[in-house]
Amino acid sequence: MIPDGKVVRRPFNRFKPDVTGWWLVPSLELPFYRCGKIYSDWGDNERQTITCGFYLEKGLAPEVAVVYPSKKGRALIMNDRWQWCNFVADCTNGTFLHALKHAAVASGLPVEVHISGGYVDDPALFDPYCEIQKKDHFIFDLQNDYETLKYRCAKRDAMVLKPLNKVKTLSDFSLAIKEFNSDHFLWLNVFIAARFNIPAEVPSNQSGIWSAENIWKHFLINFTPWLK
Repeated sequence: MIPDGKVVRRPFNRFKPDVTGWWLVPSLELPFYRCGKIYSDWGDNERQTITCGFYLEKGLAPEVAVVYPSKKGRALIMNDRWQWCNFVADCTNGTFLHALKHAAVASGLPVEVHISGGYVDDPALFDPYCEIQKKDHFIFDLQNDYETLKYRCAKRDAMVLKPLNKVKTLSDFSLAIKEFNSDHFLWLNVFIAARFNIPAEVPSNQSGIWSAENIWKHFLINFTPWLK
């Protein structure tokens, strides 16, 4: 899998491991925000599909570190070890967009682009009288020309991801990422995924059912440069 073969499994909810999403993280560090990683979760309420793909977070800029003084707060502040920095550069120069297109072509599967985020407080300074910070979540589908992004749906609770309203192509996506990168306080999650069938009690070699090896070889491997 990942070049040195070292990954750690991390659940989103460790108390409900059978129903929660999971990350495969190329680091033993906790928290693991800085890393590019593999993420999978149930793709529907009936649990007949999973979404699986490349996952990356944008943290908070060093310029706002004074507002996040606790140990947990400092963990949200980016430095040059965060993979986000390389991701922004490679969106701008086209390297990441090329990898995304190649993943779609090689797998032959529809590719989904999920972008979610909002503003966050210092986790250690919880105030029960403060309003819980809201988030937005947009989903786009990459079309068969491997350039057009078709808007599918959005949850606009925070109204902070407005640049995504203009996204119609991968080039637009790249411009939006660059714009988000300039917002020092914005936390962002990017998830590039495909959907895989997993009917119960069906052999993995049946048509339409992908093995873990094939998911890696024909889809996830394209994101290897950012899985670190």
